[in-house]
Amino acid sequence: MKRLTKLQKYHLDYVSQRQVSKHVAVTPAAVEIEKRAIAREQIGHFRIAAALWLKCMDVAAGEVERARIAVRRDQCIGRSNHLRRGEYSGIGCRGVVYE
Repeated sequence: MKRLTKLQKYHLDYVSQRQVSKHVAVTPAAVEIEKRAIAREQIGHFRIAAALWLKCMDVAAGEVERARIAVRRDQCIGRSNHLRRGEYSGIGCRGVVYE
């Protein structure tokens, strides 16, 4: 059995916060949920995709896989926060309401 060096172990467990590959899941059940989440992201339904990423994280097996899914979910949540655009002029509004 081949022993890994410290650098090789680091690269196996490394999770990049800046970029995540298109496919992050390895577990077969997680891959199925991942496909649905990616489809929702492409449509623009980022909140639904974030919920699907959470389900994908539940069925994932490894810590590195879960960390990559968590990064992807965090990106969806970040994108979903900027969706509302427009003005609000409801009851009790005395001018411009800032979100």
